[in-house]
Amino acid sequence: MRAEQTVSEMVVEVLARQAEALSEETGRSFEHAFAEVLDTPAGRLLGELAEGPQRHERAALWQARLRAERQAKKPAALLSGEASTDDHRRPRGRGAEKRLLLVEDNEAFREAFAQMLELELAPDLDVAFAQADSLAEAHAMLKEEYALDAALIDVGLPDGDGLDLVRELEEDGAGIESLPTLVITAKLESSVATRAMEAGARGVLSKVVSSRETAEAVRMLVGAGSPTG
Repeated sequence: MRAEQTVSEMVVEVLARQAEALSEETGRSFEHAFAEVLDTPAGRLLGELAEGPQRHERAALWQARLRAERQAKKPAALLSGEASTDDHRRPRGRGAEKRLLLVEDNEAFREAFAQMLELELAPDLDVAFAQADSLAEAHAMLKEEYALDAALIDVGLPDGDGLDLVRELEEDGAGIESLPTLVITAKLESSVATRAMEAGARGVLSKVVSSRETAEAVRMLVGAGSPTG
């Protein structure tokens, strides 16, 4: 996210990248893909945000305010309880908050994706994201973070294949504590899905699916949901 980027600019960038991914995946024109992305629940939510009263506000300040408001709404028992949610070294599973590692190199998409998931999952599931933009940053974060409950990992990262990290986390290898993983990808091809499942991922999601579907996958990943159908 650029320092001066507005909420509206951030949203348009996220929607455009989703449309580009859908256009490449389906062969449709960018215009048709953009219209399809806008017609998803997540797209409509973002479209309303881009036209909303806060559209000219700096995106970084807007997101910081939302996080502060959400923190203020947490139950008093959670805020003053035995375990602080700022203690990233708590044993996994302790406390009500689920802390997720999100590995995605596009900062605008990553920030918006995390914010949308936080809002979609609230108030039933309280989540916080540790964000990394590369394999190197993810590895560094994993050596410091002992409170992580799961990981969402992009396939195409600037310094390698995200599926290598999936394999490490699912196999508890390379000195990294094991974590359940969900793969997110711009192009959901059968070959990508097959490789992801072979690496041990619990699921694979396209970046253009609705926020509701993504939220349900996250609930399942952290054990806070149950299979339906």
